[in-house]
Amino acid sequence: MKKLALAPAVALAITGLAAAPVFAAEAPTVRTAEATQAQNQTQEPAFDISPTKISLAKYAEEGVLYSGTGLEAGSTYTIVDTPTSGQDVKPYSTEVTVEADGTFALSINSQGNTSDAFLGSYRGEIKDAEGNVVHEATYEIVADETETPDPKVDPKVTLAETELTVAEFTENGITFSGEGFTPNGQAAVGLQSPNTVVAGAQVVADENGNIEGVIKPEEGAELAPGTYPVTAFDSTTETNVEVGEVTLTEEAEETEPPTEDPTETPAAEASLTVSPEKIEAADFVNKDKGVVLSVENCEPGEDVNFVVNPEGNSNVTAYENTVQADDEGKANVSVYGTSTSDPEAYIGDYDVTVTCGDDELTGAFSVTDGANGGGSDDDGNDDNGNGGDDNGNGGAELPRTGAELTGLAAGVTLLIVGGAAVTMTMRRRKATSPTEF
Repeated sequence: MKKLALAPAVALAITGLAAAPVFAAEAPTVRTAEATQAQNQTQEPAFDISPTKISLAKYAEEGVLYSGTGLEAGSTYTIVDTPTSGQDVKPYSTEVTVEADGTFALSINSQGNTSDAFLGSYRGEIKDAEGNVVHEATYEIVADETETPDPKVDPKVTLAETELTVAEFTENGITFSGEGFTPNGQAAVGLQSPNTVVAGAQVVADENGNIEGVIKPEEGAELAPGTYPVTAFDSTTETNVEVGEVTLTEEAEETEPPTEDPTETPAAEASLTVSPEKIEAADFVNKDKGVVLSVENCEPGEDVNFVVNPEGNSNVTAYENTVQADDEGKANVSVYGTSTSDPEAYIGDYDVTVTCGDDELTGAFSVTDGANGGGSDDDGNDDNGNGGDDNGNGGAELPRTGAELTGLAAGVTLLIVGGAAVTMTMRRRKATSPTEF
């Protein structure tokens, strides 16, 4: 085989402005073909240009081989090698003669020159004596690849869980992930008993040496509860590492889970508000003032019973009235005196008791002396004696208001009449103003 070298000669490019390495054939190397003429008689003509990609270092030493077989001995062919990607290298052309065995071989190289000027694509042509192209091909000279050292193999595996029942392991297995294995190499992770692997998984690491998979026993395998060591194996380097342990437990006895009561917000306790807790007599007989008894957090629509008891005042009798709580569980009544001419008759302390369902609420208020309070007889009795009301009781009536605060409120008034105890009667009004009792 004849070997032509690209000499490190420098010549002007076509433009005459730049220097570039060129092909040269000053020192061709001839190799002896091993094929015989007898062999050639049974071959069809064939040509080849190889390889199609070659590193710069390999091109400098071995070059690109142009060859032919099955040819007529003594015939000539022209080799044309042309750069095609703009590199500063001149085209090269030479003639070869077919050997007696019907073959020729010619290697074109850079004669040890590894200049980057040679990098790029080339078109090779083989022409017969008449100038016809009998074969053509392209090849590429590429930069030498820097060999990346093999990553260090240091397998590490993480298990998604380390304790589960035998049934859970049999059905679902254990998910794992790992790193540090041979890239694209075979790996295995498994549970071991003293003598054998009871469950395992074989995987292929990705290009970064990472693995993932599921350790699962073979179908029908019987596993006993216990603790099993887990190991990982890198097949390429035959590296075996301990991962940890997995504990398989017996089946838990089935027990009915306790019935969970839906979480309910505890109902707020009913409460009573007395406002004000101290009032002057003159304000107490003002129906726009008086004392307001307010209850919250009863059951909506529930009956709410109000009782007002005077302490130590024989001229005012106990009062009782029942109203319904509104949609928000509220009920209110307004208590005031109707004897505007003698407000001092109401001076004293009053106990309030309210019943709301099972809750009994208590409160109190006081009616005090005031500068505007009306006078009364020395004996505390009205000059008119026992005035008659609808019920035939002596004294004045005890009015109540209706719907003063919430739409369901009722009003209560206390009245002193003469020397008789005040009684409670009721007379309803259609309007939302106080309803008298």
